[in-house]
Amino acid sequence: YTLDEANKSIKDFINKSYEENVNKLIVVTGKGLHSNNEKDPYVSREFSILKYSVPEFIKKNTELIRKISEITNAKIEDGGEGAFYIYLKKK
Repeated sequence: YTLDEANKSIKDFINKSYEENVNKLIVVTGKGLHSNNEKDPYVSREFSILKYSVPEFIKKNTELIRKISEITNAKIEDGGEGAFYIYLKKK
């Protein structure tokens, strides 16, 4: 995914899951090891990688954040550093 595609996809995923009363999501972004951000000196190393930018997008989106009770790092068996959990509030 590009950053815009990832943000749209995660927004749709959270909204749909919330509507279906899902309480825990696992989002796998990868660790960004194969990111092409090194090729563009005008792109921030930190925020061009989905691992950092997707959670940042979620936290800044007031529509999404009111549906979320917690965002935490994933356990190693669920992706470790390349994934995170989103715990949704009840509808």
